[in-house]
Amino acid sequence: MKVRKLNLVVLVLFIAFNSNAANPPPPQPASIPPPVGAELPIDSNISVLFLIGTAFGLFFISRRINQKQ
Repeated sequence: MKVRKLNLVVLVLFIAFNSNAANPPPPQPASIPPPVGAELPIDSNISVLFLIGTAFGLFFISRRINQKQ
């Protein structure tokens, strides 16, 4: 009895997963050229972005410390 219920649950989950799975996107036509320029500008400037984020974090921390005094 337990094996039957387990098989039924597995079958229902398998059907539910397959019916809700997304179809893969259609391939792009070959006539569209790739974009010109840098693909992802964040890749080349990640160290600058990190330094700016650290500076902003230190600024807001120091500002909060000065407000408490």
